[in-house]
Amino acid sequence: METLLPMAEQLDRAAVELRLDHPIHNRLAIILIDNVVELMLRQALYVHTALGGDLKGITARHRKQARSQSLKERLSVTVFVGELSQVEADVILAAHDHRNAAYHEGTAHQPYLRQLAFHYYRFACDYLTRFSRAFDSWSSSFVFTAIGRRYYDASRNADAIAGTIDRRKLAHQLLEALPMPPVTPLQAALADYLDDKRRGIARGLRFLIENTRPARKAPFLIARAQFDWARDVALERQGLDNSLYDTPRRVEAVRYVKANLDRFRPKYRAIPHGSWSRSIRRVRETEHPYLALVLFQRTRKSMASLSEAIAYATMRLEMELDRD
Repeated sequence: METLLPMAEQLDRAAVELRLDHPIHNRLAIILIDNVVELMLRQALYVHTALGGDLKGITARHRKQARSQSLKERLSVTVFVGELSQVEADVILAAHDHRNAAYHEGTAHQPYLRQLAFHYYRFACDYLTRFSRAFDSWSSSFVFTAIGRRYYDASRNADAIAGTIDRRKLAHQLLEALPMPPVTPLQAALADYLDDKRRGIARGLRFLIENTRPARKAPFLIARAQFDWARDVALERQGLDNSLYDTPRRVEAVRYVKANLDRFRPKYRAIPHGSWSRSIRRVRETEHPYLALVLFQRTRKSMASLSEAIAYATMRLEMELDRD
């Protein structure tokens, strides 16, 4: 009870945030839900690796992964012991990726974030009913909040020992707290985002073709955009970005580029409209939202490098044109 009720209160707060369709509220909901999922995973990993784990094939390597800062490594242990399916682990990774963007970067304007929050909330409620726990704890000194008392009274197990909670009843009450879901399904929202991203890359390339002087063909512009982006990202990581001419830092930057990017090979020579369009269609037509989210993450990742490179090249060209 002492661990379940705080989780329930946090999910209840996420449901409150989702009552208003606003980017900030959607962002806060994702953060709250993801934290509850991580707390449940932590308890499950403790059960599987610290309590009798040797009987389930848990090795020292698994224990090290279970204590890793990498969520992917921790999830691999839950899949190994059958706590989660691989698809469920991939869904958590995907949602956590968007949680990181919402928390660390403040991004919350993706048109699919609200739909994702609703599905992640439902997943959290489902996992709440079955995540592995070592024992139920209850203390006579436990202090109820008003929200905690409401959920306890609605889900306590009257036929069991004091303080125990029927997790299925608790999950049901939490699902009842959700407002009406968005009209647009998650699959459609994800596919629309990818299609807009694909069209944006094409628009950016067209701008480069029409405004680059002397004129260059598309394969050259795509390759150069990728090199310029890779070079400047690498220099920024080394603290060698924005160096001035005739300075020691500039000399060091030139040497670094020659040493590390001399054999650079661009990933793309053309925009892969065909393969991307097929992937987008699969996201849109996939029946299960979890599978759609996994496919979306793969497609988004494959588009990211070219999208960033073309956007960067477009920005630099626009700045040059403004100066002229």
